[in-house]
Amino acid sequence: MLLVRQVFQAKYGRGDELVALFQEFNTRMGDGDGNGPQFRILTDATGRFFTVVTEVEVENFATWEGSFSEAMAQPWMGEWFSRMTPIVESGSREFFTIVE
Repeated sequence: MLLVRQVFQAKYGRGDELVALFQEFNTRMGDGDGNGPQFRILTDATGRFFTVVTEVEVENFATWEGSFSEAMAQPWMGEWFSRMTPIVESGSREFFTIVE
């Protein structure tokens, strides 16, 4: 089992906008068959201001790659992404093996 964590640094004061976009993403991916990836959304309590993290647990890398490809192929993804990029300064993706 893997934990996939994506860490985004929103531009100053725009963390709430980024959270709203990820909430929209979860809703859109959940529409239809209801099997789309749903991730947790976390925000900073300490550390850098306006940090937004998404986390999802998947069975393995192949499952994550399939879900990622499915998400990127959605007809609304280009428009959604065009609203996300202006409010993000940087980001990173981390994969962790879940031991317990």
